[in-house]
Amino acid sequence: MTKSILPPFLFALGLLWLIPAGAARADCYEPEPETPSGIGLLSISCEDGSPQIGTAVNTNVTKGIVKILQGADKTCDARIDLRYRIDCLRLYYLKVAANLPNSGDYLPIKSAMLDAADKLDAIVRKYEDVNAPPLRLREGHKPMAKRLPPVRAVKEGFAEVAAAEAADVVKETELIIIRSGGDPARRTEHYNEVAAAVEDNLVVLRSA
Repeated sequence: MTKSILPPFLFALGLLWLIPAGAARADCYEPEPETPSGIGLLSISCEDGSPQIGTAVNTNVTKGIVKILQGADKTCDARIDLRYRIDCLRLYYLKVAANLPNSGDYLPIKSAMLDAADKLDAIVRKYEDVNAPPLRLREGHKPMAKRLPPVRAVKEGFAEVAAAEAADVVKETELIIIRSGGDPARRTEHYNEVAAAVEDNLVVLRSA
Protein backbone atom coordinates (compact mmCIF):
# COMPACT_ATOMS: atom_id res chain seq x y z
CA MET A 1 0.00 0.00 0.00
CA THR A 2 1.52 3.28 -1.05
CA LYS A 3 1.55 5.99 1.57
CA SER A 4 0.79 9.54 0.60
CA ILE A 5 1.61 12.90 2.13
CA LEU A 6 -1.16 14.68 4.01
CA PRO A 7 -2.33 17.58 1.82
CA PRO A 8 -0.47 20.74 2.87
CA PHE A 9 -3.61 22.81 3.17
CA LEU A 10 -4.70 20.81 6.22
CA PHE A 11 -1.59 21.94 8.04
CA ALA A 12 -2.29 25.54 7.05
CA LEU A 13 -5.75 25.23 8.57
CA GLY A 14 -4.30 23.96 11.83
CA LEU A 15 -6.09 20.63 11.60
CA LEU A 16 -3.41 18.37 13.06
CA TRP A 17 -5.96 17.36 15.70
CA LEU A 18 -8.07 15.73 13.00
CA ILE A 19 -5.86 12.87 11.87
CA PRO A 20 -3.47 10.96 14.13
CA ALA A 21 0.19 11.24 13.10
CA GLY A 22 1.13 8.56 10.62
CA ALA A 23 -2.45 7.46 10.02
CA ALA A 24 -3.21 9.44 6.86
CA ARG A 25 -3.26 7.27 3.76
CA ALA A 26 -4.40 7.82 0.21
CA ASP A 27 -6.97 5.05 0.36
CA CYS A 28 -7.23 3.71 3.91
CA TYR A 29 -7.02 4.79 7.52
CA GLU A 30 -5.93 3.11 10.71
CA PRO A 31 -8.87 2.78 13.13
CA GLU A 32 -8.85 4.81 16.31
CA PRO A 33 -9.51 2.92 19.57
CA GLU A 34 -13.06 1.70 19.79
CA THR A 35 -15.56 3.48 21.98
CA PRO A 36 -17.78 1.58 24.44
CA SER A 37 -20.31 1.31 21.62
CA GLY A 38 -17.72 -0.53 19.54
CA ILE A 39 -17.43 2.09 16.81
CA GLY A 40 -14.02 3.46 15.93
CA LEU A 41 -13.60 6.80 14.18
CA LEU A 42 -12.89 5.05 10.90
CA SER A 43 -12.94 1.31 11.44
CA ILE A 44 -10.93 0.32 8.38
CA SER A 45 -7.34 -0.73 8.71
CA CYS A 46 -4.62 -0.72 6.07
CA GLU A 47 -3.41 -4.11 7.21
CA ASP A 48 -6.55 -6.14 7.87
CA GLY A 49 -7.64 -6.76 4.29
CA SER A 50 -10.68 -4.50 4.53
CA PRO A 51 -11.83 -2.87 1.27
CA GLN A 52 -10.37 0.52 0.51
CA ILE A 53 -12.69 3.30 1.61
CA GLY A 54 -12.12 5.01 -1.73
CA THR A 55 -14.01 2.27 -3.58
CA ALA A 56 -17.46 1.85 -2.05
CA VAL A 57 -19.64 2.80 0.89
CA ASN A 58 -18.96 0.87 4.07
CA THR A 59 -21.14 0.59 7.16
CA ASN A 60 -18.34 1.24 9.64
CA VAL A 61 -17.08 4.28 7.75
CA THR A 62 -20.59 5.71 7.58
CA LYS A 63 -20.97 5.17 11.32
CA GLY A 64 -17.62 6.93 11.77
CA ILE A 65 -18.85 9.98 9.86
CA VAL A 66 -22.06 10.07 11.90
CA LYS A 67 -20.02 9.78 15.08
CA ILE A 68 -17.98 12.87 14.17
CA LEU A 69 -21.15 14.83 13.39
CA GLN A 70 -22.67 13.73 16.68
CA GLY A 71 -19.49 14.93 18.34
CA ALA A 72 -20.34 18.42 17.12
CA ASP A 73 -23.67 18.20 18.94
CA LYS A 74 -21.86 17.28 22.15
CA THR A 75 -19.12 19.91 21.89
CA CYS A 76 -20.76 22.93 20.18
CA ASP A 77 -23.77 22.81 22.47
CA ALA A 78 -25.39 25.20 24.94
CA ARG A 79 -22.43 24.94 27.28
CA ILE A 80 -20.74 27.53 25.07
CA ASP A 81 -22.17 30.85 23.96
CA LEU A 82 -24.12 30.88 20.69
CA ARG A 83 -21.59 33.19 19.09
CA TYR A 84 -18.90 30.50 19.28
CA ARG A 85 -20.97 27.62 17.97
CA ILE A 86 -20.76 28.41 14.25
CA ASP A 87 -16.98 28.14 14.16
CA CYS A 88 -17.12 25.08 16.38
CA LEU A 89 -19.43 23.34 13.89
CA ARG A 90 -17.15 24.37 11.03
CA LEU A 91 -14.25 22.52 12.64
CA TYR A 92 -16.26 19.32 12.83
CA TYR A 93 -17.22 19.55 9.17
CA LEU A 94 -13.54 19.91 8.34
CA LYS A 95 -12.87 16.88 10.52
CA VAL A 96 -15.31 14.79 8.49
CA ALA A 97 -13.69 15.92 5.24
CA ALA A 98 -10.18 15.25 6.53
CA ASN A 99 -11.09 11.64 7.30
CA LEU A 100 -12.48 10.88 3.84
CA PRO A 101 -10.56 10.04 0.64
CA ASN A 102 -10.42 12.11 -2.52
CA SER A 103 -12.20 9.49 -4.62
CA GLY A 104 -14.96 6.91 -4.44
CA ASP A 105 -18.44 6.85 -2.98
CA TYR A 106 -17.68 9.25 -0.13
CA LEU A 107 -16.27 12.02 -2.31
CA PRO A 108 -19.63 13.90 -2.60
CA ILE A 109 -19.90 13.93 1.21
CA LYS A 110 -16.35 15.20 1.52
CA SER A 111 -17.06 17.93 -1.03
CA ALA A 112 -20.29 18.91 0.73
CA MET A 113 -18.50 19.13 4.09
CA LEU A 114 -15.70 21.29 2.67
CA ASP A 115 -18.18 23.59 0.95
CA ALA A 116 -20.23 23.93 4.14
CA ALA A 117 -17.10 24.65 6.17
CA ASP A 118 -16.12 27.39 3.72
CA LYS A 119 -19.57 28.99 4.00
CA LEU A 120 -19.53 28.81 7.79
CA ASP A 121 -16.08 30.37 7.78
CA ALA A 122 -17.38 33.22 5.62
CA ILE A 123 -20.20 33.83 8.11
CA VAL A 124 -17.80 33.90 11.04
CA ARG A 125 -15.45 36.28 9.24
CA LYS A 126 -18.34 38.58 8.30
CA TYR A 127 -19.51 38.97 11.90
CA GLU A 128 -16.30 38.12 13.78
CA ASP A 129 -15.65 39.70 17.15
CA VAL A 130 -11.89 40.16 16.99
CA ASN A 131 -11.86 41.30 20.62
CA ALA A 132 -13.39 38.10 21.96
CA PRO A 133 -10.86 35.52 23.13
CA PRO A 134 -10.99 32.27 21.15
CA LEU A 135 -12.08 29.15 23.00
CA ARG A 136 -9.91 26.04 23.26
CA LEU A 137 -12.62 23.44 23.72
CA ARG A 138 -12.10 19.80 24.52
CA GLU A 139 -14.14 17.37 22.46
CA GLY A 140 -17.37 16.62 24.26
CA HIS A 141 -16.12 18.84 27.10
CA LYS A 142 -14.33 15.82 28.53
CA PRO A 143 -11.37 16.74 30.76
CA MET A 144 -8.91 14.38 29.05
CA ALA A 145 -10.19 14.76 25.47
CA LYS A 146 -8.26 16.41 22.66
CA ARG A 147 -8.61 20.14 22.26
CA LEU A 148 -10.06 21.68 19.13
CA PRO A 149 -8.18 24.41 17.29
CA PRO A 150 -9.12 27.91 18.51
CA VAL A 151 -12.85 28.58 18.13
CA ARG A 152 -13.74 32.13 17.07
CA ALA A 153 -16.73 34.20 18.15
CA VAL A 154 -19.08 36.41 16.20
CA LYS A 155 -20.19 39.73 17.66
CA GLU A 156 -22.79 39.31 20.36
CA GLY A 157 -25.28 41.61 18.63
CA PHE A 158 -25.12 39.51 15.46
CA ALA A 159 -25.09 36.06 17.06
CA GLU A 160 -28.68 35.15 16.18
CA VAL A 161 -28.42 36.55 12.65
CA ALA A 162 -25.20 34.63 12.07
CA ALA A 163 -26.70 31.46 13.55
CA ALA A 164 -29.70 31.74 11.21
CA GLU A 165 -27.39 32.05 8.22
CA ALA A 166 -25.39 29.07 9.45
CA ALA A 167 -28.60 27.06 9.82
CA ASP A 168 -29.37 27.72 6.16
CA VAL A 169 -25.94 26.31 5.29
CA VAL A 170 -26.61 23.19 7.34
CA LYS A 171 -30.02 22.66 5.69
CA GLU A 172 -28.49 23.13 2.24
CA THR A 173 -25.73 20.64 3.07
CA GLU A 174 -28.27 18.08 4.24
CA LEU A 175 -30.19 18.42 0.97
CA ILE A 176 -27.03 18.14 -1.14
CA ILE A 177 -26.04 14.93 0.64
CA ILE A 178 -29.51 13.41 0.22
CA ARG A 179 -29.52 14.22 -3.49
CA SER A 180 -25.99 12.89 -3.95
CA GLY A 181 -26.98 9.58 -2.39
CA GLY A 182 -29.50 8.72 -5.05
CA ASP A 183 -27.03 7.63 -7.71
CA PRO A 184 -25.77 4.96 -7.46
CA ALA A 185 -28.52 3.52 -5.29
CA ARG A 186 -26.09 1.59 -3.08
CA ARG A 187 -25.17 4.91 -1.49
CA THR A 188 -28.71 5.96 -0.56
CA GLU A 189 -29.00 4.41 2.90
CA HIS A 190 -25.52 5.56 3.91
CA TYR A 191 -26.04 9.08 2.64
CA ASN A 192 -29.40 9.34 4.37
CA GLU A 193 -27.75 8.41 7.67
CA VAL A 194 -25.15 11.14 7.21
CA ALA A 195 -27.80 13.66 6.14
CA ALA A 196 -29.84 12.91 9.26
CA ALA A 197 -26.78 13.55 11.43
CA VAL A 198 -26.21 16.85 9.61
CA GLU A 199 -29.83 17.84 10.25
CA ASP A 200 -29.31 17.10 13.94
CA ASN A 201 -26.50 19.70 13.94
CA LEU A 202 -29.18 22.38 13.71
CA VAL A 203 -29.69 22.02 17.45
CA VAL A 204 -26.36 23.73 18.18
CA LEU A 205 -27.46 26.82 16.26
CA ARG A 206 -30.55 27.45 18.36
CA SER A 207 -30.33 30.32 20.82
CA ALA A 208 -31.99 28.41 23.65
